[in-house]
This record gives sequence, structure tokens and C-alpha cells, in this order.
Amino acid sequence: MAPSEHITWFDDNIAWFEALTAEDLPAEVPACPGWDVEHVVNHLAFGLGMAYPHALAAAPDALDDEAFAGVPWPTHYPTGSGALAAFSEHMGACRSAFRAADPDEPCWTYAGAGVARFWFRRAAIETTLHRMDVAGALAMADAPLPAERAGDAVAETIEFALPLAASITGVSPPALSISIHADPATRKLGEGAATAQVSGSGETVLSALWGRGSGDLSIDGEQEVVLAWLGLIERAFSGR
Repeated sequence: MAPSEHITWFDDNIAWFEALTAEDLPAEVPACPGWDVEHVVNHLAFGLGMAYPHALAAAPDALDDEAFAGVPWPTHYPTGSGALAAFSEHMGACRSAFRAADPDEPCWTYAGAGVARFWFRRAAIETTLHRMDVAGALAMADAPLPAERAGDAVAETIEFALPLAASITGVSPPALSISIHADPATRKLGEGAATAQVSGSGETVLSALWGRGSGDLSIDGEQEVVLAWLGLIERAFSGR
């Protein structure tokens, strides 16, 4: 997908969250244990909306702590309608930073030296994951992942998130084959011949790869290989 398409995708997710009300915020979010919707909104507003523009401006060879050194982290997070207002403020500023940036400008990323478009894509996918988390918590019918976005989100997870999680945890399971309904592409995670295969809808596959449960996933082959991959993000990033 083009950088402009990732920004449009990000815009769509921002609008979805902005439609929430203060009455929605106390609902517990089972996909993020210990959090309610307000926690998710603040996580996105400050951990993404406030922080990503700083990463976008960081030197490609910056250390991880240096990339976020200038972020004015709050001492207290807003509550109720204040959390929603902060979300709109910081996400709006992040969107403006993305639109002003050259997608190919070198910068620091979670995966090391990269370019700005990394952050456009990461923001679109992270807000999608948490949109699915919150929609599930509120029992809202929602379909945030048409085929192209589903394929891109799963590809990013395979290219970036799971290899990083494997590096952090020191675990590298055998290869896994991944397919999404209505998508002809078959993707492979890991090295060598695949010893297991998973398939499902875009939302199901993405949720499972990010440690949010595999109940609706079709699994063939060595189940222990599947479970090893599906547990990596939880082990590396506490499932967030």
C-alpha cells in the first residue's frame, strides 16, 4: 500500500475512535487485560499520537531511549471526556506530522534505521488492532479490515512485529504458513519449510498473530508451532 493509503487508513481509525462517548470508556477490554476503553484511548493518544512524531524526527542511528527523549509524557492521564479530547488533539497533530513528512525521509524506527513511511503504516495497524479490541469490548459490529488492509496488516506483522518479538524473546519457532480468506496470497513466517498452516478472516488472523486468541482460526499441522508463534508478542510486548 502507498504511504498516502496508510494515512487515509489511520484517518478512518481516528474518526472511529472519535465517535466514542464518555459512557463507553469504563468498559473493560478483554483483549488488553487490566485495561478499560479509557486506558486504550490514552495509550493511543500519548503512546502513539504524542510519541510517533518524535520518532519521525529522530536520527536513523538514534538509540531507542533517544528517539522518545523529547516526548512530554503526562504525569496524570486525562479521564472521561478529557481523554477523548486528548485523543483528538494528539492524533490530529500526529496526522499533520505524517502529512507534512516525506515518506522516504530517513529516521529511527522500532526496527532500527528506516524511513518515515514505517510510522504511517505502524500507526494505521496499531489503531486497527485497538479498534478491534474496543469494538469487541463494546459488542459493536465493525469491519475495519477490507482485503487489502488485512493483507498489509498481516504482512507488517510478519515482516516487523513477530521477527522483533522473536529477537527479544530468543525464540524462533519453525516456519508457519498463513492465509487469509478471500486473499490468494499465502505468506510464510519463519525459515525453512512450513510445518503448520493457519487461515481465517483478516481480523481473525491479525488478532491471533498479536496474541489475542486463536479460537476462530483454522489450524493444520503441528499445533505447537502455531502456539509458539501466537504467544511471541504477548511474551515480548505484554500483548499491547
